[in-house]
Amino acid sequence: MYRFRERKHSHKKLYASLSILVLLLGASIIIGTHFLTSNTRISSPPKPVIGHVTTVSPQTTTAHEPLFSLSLPSDWTARVNNDMPHPNYSWQGTNKNNTRWLNVYMDTIPASLAVNRVLPVMGNGAALSLPTNVSDNCTTFTGASNSTQLSVTAKWQGITFLCDTGNYVRDVVGTSSLEGVNTVSLSTTTSGNHHFFFTYTDNSSSPDYTIFTNALKSFRLN
Repeated sequence: MYRFRERKHSHKKLYASLSILVLLLGASIIIGTHFLTSNTRISSPPKPVIGHVTTVSPQTTTAHEPLFSLSLPSDWTARVNNDMPHPNYSWQGTNKNNTRWLNVYMDTIPASLAVNRVLPVMGNGAALSLPTNVSDNCTTFTGASNSTQLSVTAKWQGITFLCDTGNYVRDVVGTSSLEGVNTVSLSTTTSGNHHFFFTYTDNSSSPDYTIFTNALKSFRLN
């Protein structure tokens, strides 16, 4: 029935609108599912590889003297030493290590010889004990770089030694102990009692004090 001023509803348009709505909703679900799906793939982790790391010890050689022996780097050799005071024994590196050398003073100890760093030592029968490490340059803890004296008495870890203020830019390490400045005593039943003083000079751009400490750890009075 037609009534004046009233719109006639079309079922076809309603069905068409519903169909389009359903299609849009379905398309939205499909597209959302595609983009929200993770592309991550979890795979089994690789099996751990277990191995052994081999450390290479530096090559050394043993210097045998009438009353003692000690180990040094294999490229070191006996040195004709004109240092004053004159040491009893001296060895020096070769090739790139020729700026490093070690002196051994035995029984005739230069008590007035000043050094730039000190290594405290203790006598333990025929061997040496190293209770601590090589000190810093002694001018850093004595303030002696401004001193007008050539040397001043200094202490490191309770050990007295002479700090070289006249040549404080050098790099000479010397041993000292509670027994006295620049001296430590070792003894055996066969060789008796002997006093020793060791110095190590390293004028390289990268000083390596382990050469000195390793040599002293290996030192044995016969």
